[in-house]
Amino acid sequence: MTNVEVTGTSVSRFSRREIAEFVRKVLIALDNLGHINAEISEVSIAMVDDEAMRTLNRKFRRKNKTTDVLTFPADESDADPQAQGRPLGDIVISIDQARRQAADQKHSLATEIRYLILHGTLHALGHDHETDDGEMNALEVEVRAAVGLE
Repeated sequence: MTNVEVTGTSVSRFSRREIAEFVRKVLIALDNLGHINAEISEVSIAMVDDEAMRTLNRKFRRKNKTTDVLTFPADESDADPQAQGRPLGDIVISIDQARRQAADQKHSLATEIRYLILHGTLHALGHDHETDDGEMNALEVEVRAAVGLE
């Protein structure tokens, strides 16, 4: 079973246990769809505020503004060769930005967090909607359906 560590700000009506269960559900769906080529041993999800996200975005992407999700894929060369599977990496979510997006889309904060976890997971697996021809977006829609997130 994938170890999921959830840190930072808590999300009302979406417990850390439920977040971890959702991450595992996404990974199972991606595996069933043939998009994961090795067992994922661990994932880290960090919920931060806009200020922390702005700092990370500035440092790693040279963009001095907040964003909804940043993904830091694990370097496979750092993985423990004795471990079962490989780490996915770190997904950082701005709870403030997620709250605004949830209000704009007229759904719950928990639903928005689910969207962002899925999005971040796809980035951690190497997908990039900024450089592909819509493949990541299509996969995201497919996985949403597979996990009941429409």
